[in-house]
Amino acid sequence: QVRAMIRAAGENEGLRILLPMVSSTSELDDFLQLLEDAIAQLETEGLSILRPQLGVMVEVPAAISQIPFWAEKLDFISIGSNDLSQYLLALDRDNPRVSGRYDHVHPAVLMEINRTLDLASKHNLSVSLCGEMAADPVAVVLLLGMGLRTLSMSAAKLPQVKWLIRSLPLNMAEALVSRALTCPYPAEIREMVRTELEGLGLQ
Repeated sequence: QVRAMIRAAGENEGLRILLPMVSSTSELDDFLQLLEDAIAQLETEGLSILRPQLGVMVEVPAAISQIPFWAEKLDFISIGSNDLSQYLLALDRDNPRVSGRYDHVHPAVLMEINRTLDLASKHNLSVSLCGEMAADPVAVVLLLGMGLRTLSMSAAKLPQVKWLIRSLPLNMAEALVSRALTCPYPAEIREMVRTELEGLGLQ
């Protein structure tokens, strides 16, 4: 599969390989060896190729603290907000018995995403985020305030989120995230952000 992707891309600079559920350096090293082997084989066959960019999904909490170890091996990271939130909160969002306690603007989730962005910035890694947070207006405001600039979502959600991003003053998003990171209750965080959005006519 790795050979096929690299061969199909040829000299196109657009190929990016994203590894899911990485939790240890050895897993990343194993893939890097596969990648090097595939590149060497294709070059031996006389093909002209470009090395693809490599990234990992930050969806296992253990990945966050290891970003400094992985930085020189990676070109980018992507935060998988659904799994990261679920693992941080130890809640199954699909289980009706506990799903009411699941909220991706829980302070633990916000703090870990903020830490991820800080670590990525220190090591010059670009960051994107996918999952339900990317289409939740309250979460989008907070993510913008943290400095995140790349979101991935379904096409149906794009118009609303694009309109919100264009309409919201960035300094307000930064002020809101500063307040949110000191608030212990997800419901209060949501109410605080919604109140500000309503005041601007954005809710």
